[in-house]
Amino acid sequence: MTTTTKPRFAKLKRHYWNGKPLPDIFYEDPEPVEDGMFQQPTISKVEEALRRRFPDDFVSAGGFIMPDPEDGNNRFSPDTYISFGVNRERIAELEIPNYWTWEVGKMPEFALEVASESTADNDLNFKRDLYARLGFREYWLLDREGDLYGKPLTGLYRVGDGFEEYEVHAEPDGSIWAYSELLRLEFWWLSDASEWDPFDVRDPATGKSICVGAMYEEMNAMYEDERRARLAAEAENRRLREALREAGRI
Repeated sequence: MTTTTKPRFAKLKRHYWNGKPLPDIFYEDPEPVEDGMFQQPTISKVEEALRRRFPDDFVSAGGFIMPDPEDGNNRFSPDTYISFGVNRERIAELEIPNYWTWEVGKMPEFALEVASESTADNDLNFKRDLYARLGFREYWLLDREGDLYGKPLTGLYRVGDGFEEYEVHAEPDGSIWAYSELLRLEFWWLSDASEWDPFDVRDPATGKSICVGAMYEEMNAMYEDERRARLAAEAENRRLREALREAGRI
């Protein structure tokens, strides 16, 4: 009995995947950034929040965006991005391994990067120019300590062929936030939050976080308040029964 071993992807002039011709590309995994673990908590939280807010649109925090069917090495990977009007079912139907714009039919509108020492310079310069050139409507940069991007929170919106910065608002406790007109959401950097992940995404209509962790904390606080109220009511009922018993009424 002979076994067939699939060859490793290499740089090929033409390769077929699920019956589709792939562009000429290195299909080797890129080297992970050395400090990627510092980015992951924020990336995961923001991705999940945006998925919940935009369930009918394609929200991703992985894979490549590839704009050129003739050059597979022309690719980039935002930490999180959104493509409006494209749902996950559509991507699944296309059976594509990455976000191929020529198959999907459009470029995403929103990109977000989280700072790390190994990527900060690229995010501030190359990617800013790239996203502007490709027509992204907003580009956000989150920096946990504010020393890599120069500030903890930066929101950029498209004006002409480039970007302008959204106003950043400061709160008395030192927290800052900015409003995304595209997403109709607020991005927050919280001065009293964990240094591991000080960011939040909030609905301006309610002032509440749309991040799962914060929602769980709010629910737990609500349950704790209900528990305390129940215990207090039970204690009051016992006190009243004891008072009635002493008075000989029961």
